[in-house]
Amino acid sequence: MGRLKEELTRGKARPFYLLYGNEGYLIERAREEILETLLPPQFRELNFNVYDADQTPPSEVINACNTLPCMAQRRTVLVKGAHQYSQNDLKTFIPYLQSPSPTTILIFIGEGMPTDFIKEIKDSAFHFKRPSQGDTPQWIRSISQELGKEIAPEAVAFLQEAVGGDLQGLRNELAKASLYIGDKIRIEIQDVEGVVSEVRVNTIFELTKALGERDLKRAFRVLGTIWESGEPPLKILGMISRQFRHLLMTKEILAHGGGAAEVKKQVGTSNPYYLKELSAQARGFSQQALQRALKNLWETDLSLKRSPLPKRLILEGLVIKLCKSL
Repeated sequence: MGRLKEELTRGKARPFYLLYGNEGYLIERAREEILETLLPPQFRELNFNVYDADQTPPSEVINACNTLPCMAQRRTVLVKGAHQYSQNDLKTFIPYLQSPSPTTILIFIGEGMPTDFIKEIKDSAFHFKRPSQGDTPQWIRSISQELGKEIAPEAVAFLQEAVGGDLQGLRNELAKASLYIGDKIRIEIQDVEGVVSEVRVNTIFELTKALGERDLKRAFRVLGTIWESGEPPLKILGMISRQFRHLLMTKEILAHGGGAAEVKKQVGTSNPYYLKELSAQARGFSQQALQRALKNLWETDLSLKRSPLPKRLILEGLVIKLCKSL
């Protein structure tokens, strides 16, 4: 965000922006900052086109880019889900990007994008990834301040454990907590406990416990509970991935003679229940099994983003793989 903000502050306008990565909150902030700076609201109605990549061929987008703006200095063309374009589709855009319309700002928003395409567009690519475990608490406090609230340390820890590092999810829950407390200035742990709709940590523990015991029937049942809670598929995968990363981290610490204090420091939580369960479950897995699980989770992430198969079926396939390999 720093490089992009600096450019916009200096008045620099690029003809093309690729905003990509796994952090939708930061991407949305970057998108709005570009629009606010380069295409003020009063000019948007006639000069702002939005397309979905899975429904719009490159030729239609390029034609829109070559259309002159109406009563404004610029027009903006936004393409959502750009990662859904094929390699050949993306190559179609290269000639246009090498000689773009001087009166159009083209914005691509996507998740994982091909390396070759990123190399072609060079400095026009802006990558937004989720914050690290250690940086997440500061983001929680920062978002709370944006909402005009303070937040108790215990509430910060609870939100991080319940939601993880998904900034958009954190922002949604903090907004609900802010409304819940009304005129109060400080968000306490009981406030977030009262409104957070995310799946609780113990549900993920139940799933990983079922996987570790190779209890496929129970694992399917817990996955079904998580699915029916309305969680997006990538959020479900993210929670499972986070749990397995913590298990591997804990396993390695214990294998090298570390104790609870080191686990607490590395994992970044002070919740005694979480730490106790984490250590107990880690002893039930081998390091090789946890590494295989992370590989399966990475492959599933790609499938959720690219495969035409139903998302729930992909997640159920992951559960089957994990039960077989752990």
